[in-house]
Amino acid sequence: MTFSNIFFAAICLLCSLSFGAIAIWAFKSKGPIHFWSGSTVSPEEITNIPAYNRANGLMWLIYTICMVVTSILSLFSILIGVILLVIICVPGTIALVIAYNRIYKKYRSTSTTHQINNSTSKTPKWVIMAIIAFVGIIIVVVVTMGYYSEKDPVVNILDNRIQIKAVYGVNIDFSEITSISLIEKSMDNIGVGRRNNGYGGLRETLKGNFESDINGKTLLFVQAKTSPTIKIERMDKKDVYISLRNSTNTEELYRELMSAIPLK
Repeated sequence: MTFSNIFFAAICLLCSLSFGAIAIWAFKSKGPIHFWSGSTVSPEEITNIPAYNRANGLMWLIYTICMVVTSILSLFSILIGVILLVIICVPGTIALVIAYNRIYKKYRSTSTTHQINNSTSKTPKWVIMAIIAFVGIIIVVVVTMGYYSEKDPVVNILDNRIQIKAVYGVNIDFSEITSISLIEKSMDNIGVGRRNNGYGGLRETLKGNFESDINGKTLLFVQAKTSPTIKIERMDKKDVYISLRNSTNTEELYRELMSAIPLK
């Protein structure tokens, strides 16, 4: 369980609290509740207000439980959490709209004639646009995070340090490096171990802090099944492992490191 898992789970839990509050409001309300922001449902529109409110409360309670489950699973796998969150926000929102429309039609009064203002009987355009924008933002954020996390690290060799730009990126001073070696094995064969605070991606991408019985605590920027792997040993700090998607690029990076860094 890492800080990123806890942070993501906390966001989902906060969202679930807001949905839970709506569910409680629906169960406790004496008058008929409304679904769309800015709209109202008059008592004359509903035949059985308590049953109508209970149905809405149950709908929101189920949505809340889905968000709580997402929060719990995010503690163990942020990838599963992201997938579930997208499902809840995209098709889940559509399901809410469909469910509410069915509830409203079920309990709508047909015996009482009343005039309904267009603003309350139809979904406001701004609400539809807001939902589309919200869903779009979530999708863009998730895709951007996934792309940045999955891409190879950018390794820059500067005057006195190595700069690794990636998720869990690090700067390595030349003075703390004791050796650099090229291992003709993938990280899977070397020994990944368990993740302490890192990213385990959709495919083979591993980044961040890991620990194994063989290698101890390590900092990985690797494609787990790709060889060779660069190992940078540091004085009194975690060893750093790097392997890129293209083996040729990994070998070229190794040669650049060996030619640029003065080792003792």
